[in-house]
Amino acid sequence: MLSSVAKSWDISAFSTIITQNYGFSYLHFLTPLIVVMEALLGLALVFQIRLKQTALIGILLLLLFTLIYTYGLVFKGVEDCGCFGKITLLNTSPIVTFIRNGILLYLLIVIWRKGENKTALDQWTIVVALMVICLVSFMSGYTYRTAGRNTAAQKYKADTLENTPLKEFITTSKDSTYLVFVFSYTCPHCLNSIENLKQYEASGAVDKVIGIAMENPAAEKQFREFFKPEFQITDFSSNIVFRLTKTFPRAYYIRNDSLISVLSGELPCSYVFMRTQK
Repeated sequence: MLSSVAKSWDISAFSTIITQNYGFSYLHFLTPLIVVMEALLGLALVFQIRLKQTALIGILLLLLFTLIYTYGLVFKGVEDCGCFGKITLLNTSPIVTFIRNGILLYLLIVIWRKGENKTALDQWTIVVALMVICLVSFMSGYTYRTAGRNTAAQKYKADTLENTPLKEFITTSKDSTYLVFVFSYTCPHCLNSIENLKQYEASGAVDKVIGIAMENPAAEKQFREFFKPEFQITDFSSNIVFRLTKTFPRAYYIRNDSLISVLSGELPCSYVFMRTQK
């Protein structure tokens, strides 16, 4: 139940982990379904509804999620399972995650073997269940968005860099212009933007390009071998990058130590960008 509610509070962060960290770029539409399904399972366990069937479904799902997490950890270097959304204190280390899943699996097996089904649902149970499902569904829909499919530029009334989250990530000079590109090594929309990104310094659109990426050593190695980037890239854990944005890719245009505009989605070529900034 806690996992479901926590993820629904900002489901876009969970969607980012599924689609970009794990590389399942076309499964973003499943994230609201997973959250609602977790809520239903939690409610069924709390109110002892068809316990044997519910526990069996829980066992199968827990095994599936653990296998996916193991795949991400071994082959993608993903340590954040995203089980509790943006509540970073609960998204623990891999060892704690495996121990927690092992305990949950044991408890579900006990329920499956010895659990007794509730024969009837009282009105109070139905009301509480409906309230929880409505809350989770509403929050999932309210915070859900598909990242990276369309480019959208948002212009700001020039705000000093000190008043933005970017101050935690970069240091700039007042007499220079910058494009800060925040991306994931496994996000297809991010990768589709790299060749355009390379043009920005060469064409004079900005003085310097700075890349901020989510840590993923295996994917980073392949990225550097293929794209051979000449611009600066600094890696941070997903929890830290999420302080800046949960939508990838995202680019920040900085001039005179001030944030001028933000571009979300695949990056346009430098020629188009320069025309939009006039």
